[in-house]
Order: sequence, then C-alpha cells, then structure tokens
Amino acid sequence: AGSLLGVALADENISFPVGKVQRLEMYPMSFEEFVWAMGGSAQWESLAEMPMDRPVPKLLDIPMKKLYTDYLIVGGMPEVVESFRTKRNYEAAEEIQNTILKDYASDFSKHAPAKEVPKIRWIWDSIPQQLAKENNKFVFSHVKSGKRAADLEDALLWLENAGLVYRLPLVENPEPPLSVFADSTYFKLYLADVGLLRARAGLSYKAILEGETGYPTFKGAMAENYVMTELKTLGFTPYFWRSGNSAEVDFLTEQGGKVVPVEVKSADNTRAKSFRAFCSRFEPAIGVKLSKKNRAINTEGKTTVYNLPLYEVKRLKLLNS
Repeated sequence: AGSLLGVALADENISFPVGKVQRLEMYPMSFEEFVWAMGGSAQWESLAEMPMDRPVPKLLDIPMKKLYTDYLIVGGMPEVVESFRTKRNYEAAEEIQNTILKDYASDFSKHAPAKEVPKIRWIWDSIPQQLAKENNKFVFSHVKSGKRAADLEDALLWLENAGLVYRLPLVENPEPPLSVFADSTYFKLYLADVGLLRARAGLSYKAILEGETGYPTFKGAMAENYVMTELKTLGFTPYFWRSGNSAEVDFLTEQGGKVVPVEVKSADNTRAKSFRAFCSRFEPAIGVKLSKKNRAINTEGKTTVYNLPLYEVKRLKLLNS
C-alpha cells in the first residue's frame, strides 16, 4: 500500500496475476473502532450482546451518544483519533484535520494531471455546499458555472480513486440486484470521513456539542455522511431511492437477496412519510430507522421496522442473520 495507491494503479493501468494478490481496502476508523480507541470496549461489547428487541439502558445509551457526538467532530482519521485519545482536546484534533485537508490539496497538484487539478479543487470545495441543499443531489453546474458532467467527470473519478469521496447513486426500481437499476448520472456525493466534512465545512465543534440547535440546517448532512461511511466500512454498496419530487429514502442496502430501506434522522423525530410510502408500495420484509431515539421494533404494513440509535449502524449486518 502507499499514498494514493488507487490513483497510481488507475493511472498506470497496472494488472496483477490472477490468484497471486490479496486485495484489502482500508477506510478511516469506523465508529466502533473509535469507541475502542476511546476506551469503551467493555461498553461496546455489552451493547453488542444485548438482544435487538431490548432498549439500551441509560448506563450505555448516554456514553454512546456522547461518543457519537465526539465522532462527528473528530471522525476516523487515525492521527486525529490518536490526538483526541491522548489529549481529549477538540482544537488539537481540528488542527490535525486542517493539516490533512491542506495535504490533500497539495496532493491534487502532485498526483493529478495538471489539466484536472482546478476541476478537482472545484468539486472538492463544492461538496459541503451541495450536501447542505434540501435536495442534495450532486449537480455539476453548481461546481462551476457553465461546467457540465462531461467537463468534470474525470476529476470526480480521480477523487473516488483516491478514496476521498463516495458516490451514492439513485435507484428508482428497488429490486435486487440494485446495481442493475442504479442511475449513475443521478447521485449524491459524500466525504470519506465525517470529521473532515465538518472541518471542511468550517463547522465549529462547539456547534456540534450544542446539539441540533447549534447547526439546524447542516445536521442532516452530517448524519447522512456518517451513515454513508459506516455502510462502506461494513461492506455495503448503498444506493438511495427517490420517486419524482414527492418521496425519498436515504439509503437502500441489499442483504441476503433482500432490499432493506434505511431512513436517517439526525434527532429523535422518527416520523418519515417517504419511508412509510416506500414500505407501503414495495413491502420490504425489513426496514431500518436510525435516529437519536432508543431501540424499538414496530411495523409499517408488512414491513418489520427496526428503530436503532445512530451509534448502532453496525446492527444492520445482523438483520438477516
């Protein structure tokens, strides 16, 4: 492995002999890994041992919510996590995040084709603003006035190969396999680390600590970006569903040949008209709502809906087990 290995391999068109190389893709530290780094392994194991239908007791729920808040601020870049683990200082962690962001900007010039560097920076700079929109579909013309997808697609692909961004495509026909029905021209774009998104957006850690009132508009984008990174580390290839301009479900995952809709709420309000419409129309066996509420299980028509705390995204892996 090495710096920007994905970019180097793509540029050089390097091939490996079949059966001779084992590939392992690494990501920023997940929330679970962050909890372990912060000394919460015993609490996490206790949480994992609890049956899905039992509410999380306050003894575990309160510290997990605090760790989730810290994770939104710190994210999962190892050097940032190590700094926060030893110092418990948000400003020191943010200083490292800003250094990483500057290093990324330098890497654009060092590793990318010269003609693509300005385009890469335009896309990189536009991501927080695009996520803040109510309809946060990625729009190429919002990157730079007059620019189209054909002008910027190579630059976006460079960022993906570098592992810095994740693309979330639209699926209007939520049948397995989802990849067959994905619309690659209609997508959302997220950063690979939620802590870097916060720093890149210039969102103060103090606003995160204040709760939803501290950043009322951007809170949804932060929660979605967090869930996106968690799904990627869990090995999912997620999509999202939209029906015209009337309904949208944040994420669709595929497990055991079944499509599982996942709705994300940044607070404790779990009312979701679009999620209910999806369950009514397509009747998935299982659905998930992630929020700041405690665990609960209910039904939407023929769908069993698991309401889980945001810090328990990993539980999605257990739904069909």
